[in-house]
Amino acid sequence: MKDLSALFLLSMLTASSFAQIPPAPGMPPVAQAQQAFQLVQAQSMMMTNQAQLQGLIASQASMMSSAMARTMFLSQAASLQVRVAANQSAILAAQASAVSSLQRSFAMQSQLQTQRAMLHAIAAQTSGQTASSQAAAQPSSPEADSIPAEAPPMMIRPTFGSSFSIEKPKFSVESGKIVAGTKVRIKCETHYATLYFTTNGWTPTTQSAKYTGPITIDYSTHLQVIAVGPNFLRSAVEHADYQVPNAVAPAPEATVLVREDGILRAGTPLRVAFAGKDINSETAEVGDEITLVLDQEIKLGTLVLARKGTPVNAVLTFADPGHGPAPGDLVFEVRSVEVAGKHVPLFGGETLEGVKGGKEAVIKVGMTAMAFVGADTSVK
Repeated sequence: MKDLSALFLLSMLTASSFAQIPPAPGMPPVAQAQQAFQLVQAQSMMMTNQAQLQGLIASQASMMSSAMARTMFLSQAASLQVRVAANQSAILAAQASAVSSLQRSFAMQSQLQTQRAMLHAIAAQTSGQTASSQAAAQPSSPEADSIPAEAPPMMIRPTFGSSFSIEKPKFSVESGKIVAGTKVRIKCETHYATLYFTTNGWTPTTQSAKYTGPITIDYSTHLQVIAVGPNFLRSAVEHADYQVPNAVAPAPEATVLVREDGILRAGTPLRVAFAGKDINSETAEVGDEITLVLDQEIKLGTLVLARKGTPVNAVLTFADPGHGPAPGDLVFEVRSVEVAGKHVPLFGGETLEGVKGGKEAVIKVGMTAMAFVGADTSVK
């Protein structure tokens, strides 16, 4: 039974090796719950005991900024605990049988080492087969059906200096002057890496647009891209600056119109802008309030409900100065805005990373971003 105890202890010790990923900045509660559940669901197939799963569930729940998201996630995770419990019983039975066989042949010392190696192979194989068969036999739950097939967005930090680092993306067109309509292709040599890009000045995350084909450049553009590997490691940010002479970017919308019923709908995009002073990752701290204002008017017919420049409640959720080769980082989230005297919940946020080589991240006054209405709100 010593071998069985050693295997159980090893599985407990390796619990800490499973990935724990915090929600992306500004994610709504439903998306937070889906992200956490999908991560735990995927990793539960590799676990052999309830202690591992409970620890991972508790860790993921503690990272969530929304009580609603935690409740939804814990409800979804309950079914996984039942599956892992069934898996554990089958695995322990198989291991106990294998250990018993070893003990009966203990006198044959020359064969003991070989059989011990076989025990570990059988235990690992049994774990994988049990998890697969349980997953196949388990009827799909409403919660599981609601989980998207593709991994939801999540913020991923770079791994500078890691031997598992992801190959940097490469552009088919170098920075410089180009003609309008030029198509830029991006590729990464890392197998199964997924590319995400931005053209708005903010650092890409997995909430950004996913690269699925050539990007058409019609006016001057600052293109940034990251590659994310299947192990959740990501590359450094690569960028290119394209200048298109005599081409003007379309003017952003100046007004957001509310429908006649006076309901500002959930999901409505609102452009916000930084005011006050620049924010530097070297001096900024998590929790700092930041000066963010509406960059659009909100109107109901001809009635102005919120003017451009209306303060927006927002906060820094990550502020880290550069360390060695790793650049500084800043992450902010928007929370709410007052429209016609009504409290309107918002979600959304962005990440800004400095240049590789320890350079600080600086959010400059005038930079804009998009926020989104979090719930239907009457603003009449």
